[in-house]
Amino acid sequence: MSDAPDAPGLEARLQQLESIVDRLDRDDLELQEALDLFEEGVAHVREAFNLLERSRLRVEQLTVDVDGNVALEPPADG
Repeated sequence: MSDAPDAPGLEARLQQLESIVDRLDRDDLELQEALDLFEEGVAHVREAFNLLERSRLRVEQLTVDVDGNVALEPPADG
């Protein structure tokens, strides 16, 4: 899981996946290139899932106090 500040965000990963799918649809693609693209796509899917999971955890940390004020508790891991 990549936490680097310059790591691609969800939108960038989805664009990369779309590009990979377009390239995989070509008829002139060699097997090795197809395998490389597939592996790259799987890596993007995993990272996109991780980004979504971290976002879900942040949303779940929203709390409501007795006065009805909503607060976001800091993530437990940092």
